[in-house]
Amino acid sequence: MPQQIVHNTGVNYSLYYNVLNYFKTIMRNHPSIQSVTYGDIDMIDDKQYPEYPLGNILITDTSFGTSTTTFTIQLIVADKQKVLNNESSGSTNAQTIPFYGIDDMVDIHANTLAILNDLTAYTQRGVAGFEINGDIICTPFSDRFNNGLAGWSATFELTTHNDKNRCLFFLINPSGSGYIIEDCSDGERYKAVLATSGSIGQVFASRWYPKSNRDVDTYYDLNCYTIVDTFEGEDDYDYVNLPIMALPYTDFGTCEYCELWTSPQIWGTTPQNWSSGPNVAFRKWIYD
Repeated sequence: MPQQIVHNTGVNYSLYYNVLNYFKTIMRNHPSIQSVTYGDIDMIDDKQYPEYPLGNILITDTSFGTSTTTFTIQLIVADKQKVLNNESSGSTNAQTIPFYGIDDMVDIHANTLAILNDLTAYTQRGVAGFEINGDIICTPFSDRFNNGLAGWSATFELTTHNDKNRCLFFLINPSGSGYIIEDCSDGERYKAVLATSGSIGQVFASRWYPKSNRDVDTYYDLNCYTIVDTFEGEDDYDYVNLPIMALPYTDFGTCEYCELWTSPQIWGTTPQNWSSGPNVAFRKWIYD
């Protein structure tokens, strides 16, 4: 009895089991395939199956994109080679069914390639959750195994959506408080767990960038942020335990003043010292 095929994106095809089950199902539903296996086809060298042709599915590698999962798929369809009856003609004893030979290898190659075309065409056209990238590379074989199998293998990349739901569970236990912070330089906002408590409106400097998770051991690459809101009960942090640095203040009041301290450009715009408050004089050239 044919198995049900799901045609829409309601199936999470980024799951390994679902990909395997999909190909198992369409192979079993194909009228010409009698047995379906999984794994390295070399393992069937010493096995005998009651009925042929045989279909096999193998996922050779997988890669995660920003919102996708790409599988490298290998499908194999194989049949047992059978010795043909003597159907020669004339004095040359040459068989021409369909070409010279003593077995049905050519017929098997024709049939198994057509089956692979059915399977891959259905995957390309009949399932909204899959996209086959690039060409489908098909390779024939006739002496690859020790049990008289011949057929074709098809290799292709299959991409499906991966929503990467980060709200399923917690992988970390942050020790600080959750705040939404805004980068003073470009206005981009992040969810950050600060190493110490802060307050809305506070402008602080940090030596780490949430966007790249880069840890810098010196006071170079300082960045200024404004705390604009708080959050709780979520785990999609951009950064965890981001420090509020006193350089010399934990609250500079404004982005402009914070950037004055953290990104001085020339002597005339650099404070003379780190401890005289907001009215500190700027540095001057020695001849001024």
